[in-house]
Amino acid sequence: MIHLVITGMKLNKDLIKNVYSPRIKLQYNNDLIEVLDRFSNEYVGFIKEIPNNNELTIEFDIENKFKNKGLQTEILREYLRYKYLWEKKCDLITCYPVLEQTKKVLLKRYFKNDNNKFYINKDIYMSHVEKLQLYDENLNRIPYPNLRGEDIKPHTYAGIVDVIIRNNKNNKYLTTRRDLNKVTSPGLWEITGGGIDFGEDIEKALVREVKEETGLDIISYFYLETTKMNDLVYFTYLGIVDAKDDDVKLQKNETIDYKWRDKDELIELFNSDLVPPKQRQRILKIIDKI
Repeated sequence: MIHLVITGMKLNKDLIKNVYSPRIKLQYNNDLIEVLDRFSNEYVGFIKEIPNNNELTIEFDIENKFKNKGLQTEILREYLRYKYLWEKKCDLITCYPVLEQTKKVLLKRYFKNDNNKFYINKDIYMSHVEKLQLYDENLNRIPYPNLRGEDIKPHTYAGIVDVIIRNNKNNKYLTTRRDLNKVTSPGLWEITGGGIDFGEDIEKALVREVKEETGLDIISYFYLETTKMNDLVYFTYLGIVDAKDDDVKLQKNETIDYKWRDKDELIELFNSDLVPPKQRQRILKIIDKI
């Protein structure tokens, strides 16, 4: 059981109604906030709020089967995010004994330490939450970000970059295998890519994503395609590297394996069920261009 004691804040159910996480969802049920798996709707656990004058105690626990899936931090993060994001600073948040990893991550990312008293601070939070670049229907950049997990307005798209990496040394293409604990498409193979940070140029994003996820340096790149899918817009590029086969450095918690494939092998892979369906759809449209 995890306990947080929050003073100086009033209970506000309205702020949590639209909570969004790609992994879990929170909903009120009488005096409890039920935590449900977003995909299966399976019961994960609960948060109980106990208001007492100007103090709010939170009791939080989840089912044993979910305790090794990194959900403790995510649930608390989402709860605090939607409850207190726009406050300059809560009054005291005192953390009673919690799972060490959860406590470590929470304190590192969202709290300011002042004489062993912990404060949630908007600036600290905003410096860690992922902020994505938004685009309009004409692919013009919008001058405000999308906070990862928040709903995107109609006719607006969050920018994603896809990079098909080709190695000059062997003319093969890099594919990586998604971590088995990923929420979407665990264990499937994919090309490299990720969100475009707010204010970031597309080309800088592709260079950064390749470096972060593979440890490789892009020496040149070529534009291939732009695809809108739901509320996302994908900018797909061919990225050229000059690397040894074992130069790849996998990003922890993102990928667990990699393989260099020739073009025929790449086409075979993307015609299989071993890749995420939406990525398969995008890549098969342009695979002849590489």
